[in-house]
Amino acid sequence: MTTHKSLTEAAMLKRREARYERDFKTGAPLAPMFERQAAELLKLERPPDVGPGGEVVNEQVAGLGQRRWNIRETLRAGADRIAEDASLRRTDLLMQPSFNAVAMGIDAAEAIGAGNSLEKMLAHQMALAHEGTMRLMDQALSFEARQDSVESCRLANTAARLMGVFQDGLLTLQRLRSGGNQTVTVQHVNVQAGAQAVIGNVGTGGRKRGGRSGKAG
Repeated sequence: MTTHKSLTEAAMLKRREARYERDFKTGAPLAPMFERQAAELLKLERPPDVGPGGEVVNEQVAGLGQRRWNIRETLRAGADRIAEDASLRRTDLLMQPSFNAVAMGIDAAEAIGAGNSLEKMLAHQMALAHEGTMRLMDQALSFEARQDSVESCRLANTAARLMGVFQDGLLTLQRLRSGGNQTVTVQHVNVQAGAQAVIGNVGTGGRKRGGRSGKAG
């Protein structure tokens, strides 16, 4: 039986054959046929199911437990097998034996409203950086309690670097969405001859209560 992964690989081989035709064959008579075959292999029979973070859920993938089944909604139309394979792989990477960051990773992607694969991967990395920070800080405080200041400082410094990585991820997301552009507002003030310009916050108000006006009689 042809597996999901082998269909994707077969499609990539068809695309490679089409590219070879265009590069080395005059007129490339078979290139369009190979491209059509690749597109047919990549076409999904039905939209896959995805979780709130935009990642695909496939209950038939070996090794999945009930935790992953609970993350489910209908994927928008138009996805192909490459997008589905990549999504499954991203989720699998969040479920390593030494950690399980799938909940935090998907929640982070949902929280930032990840709109493409790069933003999803960035959200997953940030979630993992957060988990690593917390684990390292726990170890650092544990060594401090045992009066091992050298190991405690080493772990705390590593955790601090991960905190910086997390914050850099937020800045990267901001740059991705803003295009890296900064807006600078320049205001011009014209001052007539003999007048004075005041820079800063200027407040106006009436006379203070209890103040004296005029000269005492």
